[in-house]
Amino acid sequence: MGVIVRRLEEDDVVENFDCKDEALNNYLKKHAWSNQQKISIGVTYVVVDELACKTVLGYFTLATSAIPRDSFPKKHVRGLPAYHLPLILLARLAVDHRFEGKGLGRLLLREAFRISVSVSEQVGCRCIITDAYRHKVAWYAKYGFIPLEGGGEDKPTQRMFLDIRTLKAALKA
Repeated sequence: MGVIVRRLEEDDVVENFDCKDEALNNYLKKHAWSNQQKISIGVTYVVVDELACKTVLGYFTLATSAIPRDSFPKKHVRGLPAYHLPLILLARLAVDHRFEGKGLGRLLLREAFRISVSVSEQVGCRCIITDAYRHKVAWYAKYGFIPLEGGGEDKPTQRMFLDIRTLKAALKA
């Protein structure tokens, strides 16, 4: 199956998308387009089959954000100013359950990395951050994300980050 990753378009078919997570399904179906086009708070990218190029198989959403410097481990912020650090938020990432195990999540993440590096060349950006579901922490860690402290076990997600400098070095190798 040949696939393409591109920006969400208004006429993309999202109604049948089902990643088995109602919040992620709902975001794609009800909020992704307006957040992208009308209120400019996030941009969603989709993976589609080359032969059915309007049917969404998976997606991710990127936005900008900032968090306090002291949220990071000291070794990652040594020498930085004592104010909020700019970052790219990987706000959502999901694959339709019917296409799990085909490498689409990895493909989407790789595209998010490529976009993030490009953005970091244009504007200040220290890292990529995400709030990973607890059962996905190991998956994100496999790609270099590091858990931030303070994400107590009672929370459904674990905040994780990946330093842009680490990502740039990996992409050059």
